[in-house]
Amino acid sequence: MAAAGLVCGLLFVFFCARKYKLDAEDATYIYTFGFLGCGVGAKILYLAVTMKQIIEDIKTLGFFPAVVAHTQGGLVFYGGLLGAIVAAFLTARYLKRDIREYYPALVPGIAIMAGFGRIGCYLTGCCYGACTSSSIHVIYPEGGLAPSGVPLVPVQLYEAVFDFILVIFLTILSAKSERMRPKLLSLYLVLYAIFRFCLEFWRADGIRGLWGPFSTSQWISIAILLFILIKYLKDRRLKMIK
Repeated sequence: MAAAGLVCGLLFVFFCARKYKLDAEDATYIYTFGFLGCGVGAKILYLAVTMKQIIEDIKTLGFFPAVVAHTQGGLVFYGGLLGAIVAAFLTARYLKRDIREYYPALVPGIAIMAGFGRIGCYLTGCCYGACTSSSIHVIYPEGGLAPSGVPLVPVQLYEAVFDFILVIFLTILSAKSERMRPKLLSLYLVLYAIFRFCLEFWRADGIRGLWGPFSTSQWISIAILLFILIKYLKDRRLKMIK
């Protein structure tokens, strides 16, 4: 599903770049290297939030088996998102392009890749939801990553649907408002951070990590919202001074 998301995202980026009269080749480079940064960032954050378990596994299983077990799987979306943004910015800088001009193609492309990735999570059983009595649920078989035989909230599908709605919303907004195009990334991050913060209350997988009352992803959501708020207030103050 991650591969499908990459292919669909690349096609979207390519055609949107041509629509907005951007360099389609450079847009493809930025998106592709962003995808590679996504993989690196997702793995780094996974290792960070599971470091305690990794140390315990090294003590019980040995160094090499524990390292192999934790490098074969395990990805954290927020790490991937931040890694993708950093890699995309560095690639655009290398190509001497203003990345904000490419937001109409790149930002919905990120949401496309994320949506397909969450469908993959649903099929695999990772990032699973809490037990529920709702008629809308999923029951996993034995032998998977999620608890078997109990109804769980299908949080992965909820997030996938939200991602695809974001694709539609951001694409329409880009087409109708040229003024909003440079702000698409900030808008995407704000909307996703709010949604993710709320969705985390229905997550039940241990990998997400808990720090006090909130999960790792909720703390990152708060940090993203505060960062964008501070940046917005700073930019507004500079405009008032001018």
